[in-house]
Amino acid sequence: MAKEYYMPRTDEAKALWLANFISKLLNYSVGLGFTAAEITSLKNDVAYFSYILNAVEVFTTAKEQRVNYKNVLRDGPIGKIAGAVSDVPALGTKPVEVAPGIIPRIAQAVQRIKNSPVYTESMGKDLGIIGASTVVVLDEMQPILKPVLKGGEVEVQWTKGSADAVYIEVDRGNGVWQFLGIDMNPHYTDEMPITSHATWRYRGIYLKHDERVGYWSDVASIAVG
Repeated sequence: MAKEYYMPRTDEAKALWLANFISKLLNYSVGLGFTAAEITSLKNDVAYFSYILNAVEVFTTAKEQRVNYKNVLRDGPIGKIAGAVSDVPALGTKPVEVAPGIIPRIAQAVQRIKNSPVYTESMGKDLGIIGASTVVVLDEMQPILKPVLKGGEVEVQWTKGSADAVYIEVDRGNGVWQFLGIDMNPHYTDEMPITSHATWRYRGIYLKHDERVGYWSDVASIAVG
């Protein structure tokens, strides 16, 4: 069963994940072979990321407050109280500054953990380094094709997802669908020379283990010539 990537997408979710990861890692660090200096370095990474993320939020809010304050001062109405804005937002004590590459360093640590002979699945779940399982319903898969002109040829753009490949057909404007190609890695280039004005239409269906699965894509058209 496929699994999602363990690392969250948003910065806010990453900060929460990092806090849990570093707190749980302290319970396993000795057995996994992490030195005290390495743990301190990872803790510094987590603390500084959280600090900078908070600083961005504080200054974003401060900017919005000052823009509103400026607009009232500029436009009024006369007699309206603009309010007060503090000079500099307070950020708290700055932690140890770290070099760029916080998430790549954490990812290296995660890979080191998973390669360790003492690593277990329960440990991985506790650390949050095992992504959630995803279920792919093959019968509901449907590609989306987007033909675009590039360098005098049509490039059929598509996304792979959980499929192995996509089977593509083309109609050159005569109402007849014909096999164009099987593409395993996006995107597919239609190398047919463009010799006249026409509307070319494309459709495709995903392949899994060399078998067609799911639905045909919607027909995607492009004017050529």
